[in-house]
Amino acid sequence: MRITRELLLTHARENADKLASRDRGMVCIYITGSLLYEDPFLGGITDIDLICVHSRPVAKRREIIRLSPDVSLDLAHYEQDEFEPPRKLRTHAWIGAWLENVPLVLYDPLRWYDFTRASATAQIWRPENVAARARSFLVPARKAWSDLQDGSIPAGQRSVCAYLAALRDAANGVATLTGAPLTTRRLMVDLPARANDAALPGFYPDLIQLFTSDEVTDENFEKWSAAYPSIFSAELSSDEKLVSLQPFRRSYYEKAIQALYPVHPAAAIWLLLYTWTKAAARMKHKEQPYEDWLALCRDLGLDKEHLAARLDPLDHLLDTTEEAVDLLTG
Repeated sequence: MRITRELLLTHARENADKLASRDRGMVCIYITGSLLYEDPFLGGITDIDLICVHSRPVAKRREIIRLSPDVSLDLAHYEQDEFEPPRKLRTHAWIGAWLENVPLVLYDPLRWYDFTRASATAQIWRPENVAARARSFLVPARKAWSDLQDGSIPAGQRSVCAYLAALRDAANGVATLTGAPLTTRRLMVDLPARANDAALPGFYPDLIQLFTSDEVTDENFEKWSAAYPSIFSAELSSDEKLVSLQPFRRSYYEKAIQALYPVHPAAAIWLLLYTWTKAAARMKHKEQPYEDWLALCRDLGLDKEHLAARLDPLDHLLDTTEEAVDLLTG
C-alpha cells in the first residue's frame, strides 16, 4: 500500500479520537514533526508525531505504537503545567519553537491551544529568546566536550555516545538560530540550509568531518548496511528498552539510510552511526552486533585510539558557534 500524507493525517485523526476518549484528563492533542512538512517522507516512510497535553500526571513520557509495517505513532506526553506560563516557552527549544511551526490541532475542546500558542510565540524571535534556545543545546555540548577532554568519561562506548551527543547538540544549537530543532532522521538533511540561513556556511562541512573518514566508501557502506539490522534484534544487556529502536522501527531508519546514501552520504552515515551507537549502549559485549559496532567506530576513526584527535576541531566548532550566539545579545 502506498503511504501518503493524507493517509497519515487520517490515521492521526482516528488515533487522536481514541486517545481522547480513553483519557478524560486530555487537554489537547496536536501534530508536530515531519507531517508539518509538505514532503514528510525519507525513504518513502515517516511516522506520526503527536503531542498529548494532560491535566493530570502522566505515567509515560513517550510511547511509540506500531500501526502497520511502515507506519508508527510517536506519542509525547506532557502535563499541562509544563506549558505554564506560556511565555516561558519562548526559550524552550522543542515546545516553543515547534509551536511556532503551526502544528495541526486534532483535539482541543476548551480552546487551550489558541491561547497558549499565541502567548508562547509572541516575541519568540527576539534575539535573547533565540540565544536562550541555542544555548540550551550548546551548554550540554560544551559540557560533553569538557568531560571528554579531561577524561571524566571513560574511553570506549560511553565516550562515543557522549561525543555524538555533543555533535547532535552543536548541530541543533545552529538549527535553532533560524527554526525549530531537528529530529534524528532530518538532522543532517536540513542542517546545511539552516547553517547557511544563520550565516554559518562553514559549520556543516566542518561538522561532517567530525564523524566521517576516508573509509566512507560504497563498499564499506554495503558492509555496514548488512550488519545494521542486527541492532533491532540484538539481545540487550539492560532491562531498559529503547523506545525509539523497537524492532518494528527497523524500516523507519533503514529505508531512510538507504534512500539518503546516494544523494546525501553524510546524512546516511550519521543516521546509521547515531542509532547504532544508542543501541550499542545496551548490547551485550563480545557478541556480533556489538563487535560490528566496534568495527564501524574503527572505520570512522571514533575508536579509543583516534577519538581524542577529534576534540580540538570540535572545540573550534563550538567556539565559532558560541561566538555567533553571543553576538545576538551583544
